[in-house]
Amino acid sequence: MKTILSILILILLSTSCSPTHRLNRLLTLHPELKTPDTLFILDTIPIPQAEADTILNIDSIHDTIYIHKDRLEVAIHRLHDTLFIRGKCKADTIYINRRFPVEKIKIVRPDKLDNLISAIPWLVTGILALLAFGFFFLRNRR
Repeated sequence: MKTILSILILILLSTSCSPTHRLNRLLTLHPELKTPDTLFILDTIPIPQAEADTILNIDSIHDTIYIHKDRLEVAIHRLHDTLFIRGKCKADTIYINRRFPVEKIKIVRPDKLDNLISAIPWLVTGILALLAFGFFFLRNRR
């Protein structure tokens, strides 16, 4: 009889709800506990510098030419019968702000009355268990 009772108690304790299941059930019953929130993530993409050199033979250019446009710099320089073209694109970084909507759980601390009310079922169960233990103990003594 004692083994059956202990097995039943172990089965009852092992089949209790997991914390995730309890949280999902609580949020289903009380949707006001969920508050929408937005998560911001700053993502950076570095772009490396690019360079290129070219040499050409040309007689028509007699001066150095500089071209600047945003991040691009090009220098064309003639030395005797050789044309030097040097291009450079400066390094850059792209910043991307991403927003992810998430739901945040609002934590509400219970007051003393709520704690007492939530402890009543455990107190009743404990008293009934003590009474049942005492009843079986006195019954076996006779």
